[in-house]
Amino acid sequence: MTTLNPPYSNRGVQDNEGDENPLIAMIDYIRISFKTHDVEMILEEVVHLKKEYMEHKESGFYGYTGTYQLDNIKIFYSHEFDIRGTLIEMSGKGCRQFESFLKARKITWIDFFKDCLDHGGKFPRLDISIDDTKTYFEIPMLFDKIRNGEAISRFKKTDYNGSLNMEDGEIGGTTLYFGSKKHSEVYFCFYQKNYEQAERFNKDVEEIGDWNRYELRFKNDRANSVISEIIHDGNLLHVGKGIIKNYLRFVDKDESVKSNRSVWKTSHFWEVFLDDVEKLPIFTNPQEDFYEKSKRWYMNQAARTRKMIKMHDDTKGFTDLEDFEDEIELNEKQERMLMVQLAKTEEMVI
Repeated sequence: MTTLNPPYSNRGVQDNEGDENPLIAMIDYIRISFKTHDVEMILEEVVHLKKEYMEHKESGFYGYTGTYQLDNIKIFYSHEFDIRGTLIEMSGKGCRQFESFLKARKITWIDFFKDCLDHGGKFPRLDISIDDTKTYFEIPMLFDKIRNGEAISRFKKTDYNGSLNMEDGEIGGTTLYFGSKKHSEVYFCFYQKNYEQAERFNKDVEEIGDWNRYELRFKNDRANSVISEIIHDGNLLHVGKGIIKNYLRFVDKDESVKSNRSVWKTSHFWEVFLDDVEKLPIFTNPQEDFYEKSKRWYMNQAARTRKMIKMHDDTKGFTDLEDFEDEIELNEKQERMLMVQLAKTEEMVI
């Protein structure tokens, strides 16, 4: 059976020998807040995107009153008397899209983070993800180690989520959560990404291939500290490795010193995993396609209806579809989406 590569946002970078790296680190979600209400300055001097390519909405989330949005890249602004000022938010897809603009400007995430700090930016939220297509360990095995007392951690709480097939009892994907999602400023989520993708795309897990994902989520002071460390170190995977190593260690039980777990030897698989992470550089793999969700909806839904009407017109000798398309006009949002689709990335940046 053919093995599928992970989707575009998770492809590996190539090393000097042309082999695909089995570990990939990415900025996977980010929020940056600014006290300023000068949203045009944020667009021009921080995000460096031309306003004419942004969709403007007189509404926002988190109490903000308005939004400038380019697909999954969002800039919220508040009323002039609201101390919240301005907020940049990028989802995982937004981060991949923003990387195309970083590439067009010939800069990196580190340069962007410095720009944010130079303009008084703070980071209320930062997510880093590490994709592992070698699978240095099995997530269910980590769960067994934890149950056996062979995990040493700064976290006080671990949650587990798994699934079983009702027909054959086969175990599905397993997820481990370290810390409290609601209360912790540092929170880890390790899960079997191949099972998630198989369910999402209705495929056998064997078609997806081996694939774990390790998500590291930070809030407030911890997020700002991690940003500073990324800027100082220059290597996202190295920083991620250091954070994991600081918070979590899997060990092999030693009955001779049963009462002192701190001296138990680190498990070999854990040492190999962290050593391999340390060798790899920062990753960027930009996505230059925007509004893909709208295009997929059309291809999967509306295109079939259009084809049906056209077949009817061709059979009956009618021109209903052609006449309708000649008369219909795109709305403002659709015109902007088309403009973005047709523009070169370099044309959209300042």
